[in-house]
Amino acid sequence: MNAPYPWLATRWQRLLAQKTHPPQALLIVGPAGVGKGALARTWAQTLLCEAPQASGDACGVCEACHWFAAGTHPDYRVLTLLEKENDKGETRLATEIVVDQAREAVEFVQLSTYRAGRRVVLVQPADALNLAAANALLKVLEEPPLNTSFLLVSDQPQRLLPTIRSRCTRLDVGLPPQQDALQWLCDNEITQAEEMLALSGGAPLKVVNWTETGDLAERSEILQMLSRPRSLDPVARAEAWKSLNPRIWHTIAYKWLCDMMATQQHSTARFNPDFSEALVKLGEHADLFRLLELAKMHSEQGRVVIHPLNRQLQLEEWLIRYKHVFIDSA
Repeated sequence: MNAPYPWLATRWQRLLAQKTHPPQALLIVGPAGVGKGALARTWAQTLLCEAPQASGDACGVCEACHWFAAGTHPDYRVLTLLEKENDKGETRLATEIVVDQAREAVEFVQLSTYRAGRRVVLVQPADALNLAAANALLKVLEEPPLNTSFLLVSDQPQRLLPTIRSRCTRLDVGLPPQQDALQWLCDNEITQAEEMLALSGGAPLKVVNWTETGDLAERSEILQMLSRPRSLDPVARAEAWKSLNPRIWHTIAYKWLCDMMATQQHSTARFNPDFSEALVKLGEHADLFRLLELAKMHSEQGRVVIHPLNRQLQLEEWLIRYKHVFIDSA
């Protein structure tokens, strides 16, 4: 078993070099879509493997590895966001890791290990721990039991309690070199790899997820519409787009605004290079103040993007403001 992705090879070797005395609390941080979670899970399996290879990698064939692959290893626990049912009977993903989950993990690490070896707790996303859960976990991080490893994975480590960060060994995972990411995407037969990688901000696993889910199927249509603000009908478009995944809409629209601001300042489109010509023309006629105001509003909406809102009215407001960015242009 090697690093889960080729661009993680250096970090993986750094971890293997510490396998004899691994960090009791490891915080893996970096942008979304670069494989932090896969790296943490591979490391967890390696720590639990009972017949490791000479390199230190997990063997993948021992009983412990089989259990891990099946998600049933008795000395491994995962704290993550759980699905819950609201009062309308709808199942949604929770927005935070709650204190009961943290307390269960604390109780778990205080028990004897099933295999008389190491015990591993993965917390992902660690920045989703609410205050009570973080404080409950902090107590055991201060004095972790023997042969216990905590693996925390975070896109936004600044949201973690400073006391938790201070008790962890930090491992940063950055974006892979563009050519390496493109080559990997092409090797995995991802179409429009260059355009999608640009839109993802350089995170190849975001591209894979978008391809598998089809979430970006409407991207081209959306951007073509936004390229022609004069003929844009906010009411009709809001009706047509209200069923779009809110996160995907937020990503597409925000990066479109970022590219427009960049081209207005005589820079290049970073996220949508395939629409560079249209962005340059729009940038020439956009009111910078209105554009900045819209971008600020859109950024603030990102905080509530997963909450149930009247999507159609929200989109109508956004599209009306978008048209006003160009309302005085010739």
